[in-house]
Amino acid sequence: MTRKHRVIKHKESIKVVSENIDKNWKYDEDMKKFYHPIYPNKYFDPICSNNNVGYKVKKKNRFGKEYTEKKNTVFSTLYPYISPEDDPRNLGFTLSANNSALFFTVVPNKMQSFWDTRRGKRFISYIAYRKRRDANRKTWMKENGIKINNE
Repeated sequence: MTRKHRVIKHKESIKVVSENIDKNWKYDEDMKKFYHPIYPNKYFDPICSNNNVGYKVKKKNRFGKEYTEKKNTVFSTLYPYISPEDDPRNLGFTLSANNSALFFTVVPNKMQSFWDTRRGKRFISYIAYRKRRDANRKTWMKENGIKINNE
């Protein structure tokens, strides 16, 4: 007896232009390309970042009994692809591979500021804490009549 193999059919994904891109980017549905007023007469291919979203649907069988069925849809988020060498204004996006060749992430060409990272935000709060600590120390030393060496 032969084993039945499950055939995976191609599902058409729902394509959505990302909200993280510059607002002047326009996506042409007919040509399936991006264009921007800063780069006149140039069209850029999209990069797709796919997300699989699952949801449940209630159905009834032919006997009237209700059951839930799991369904999945694929959402493709589109970004304009420009290589960093061809992007002097840093408006586009490129691909960044992790340790394997199978997984990648979409990365903006714009350099990320240290202060926008998680570590930078924590460092800002640490600087504020140090300033509060020094101010509290100075007021405590003035109240107790202890001479401050720095002044």
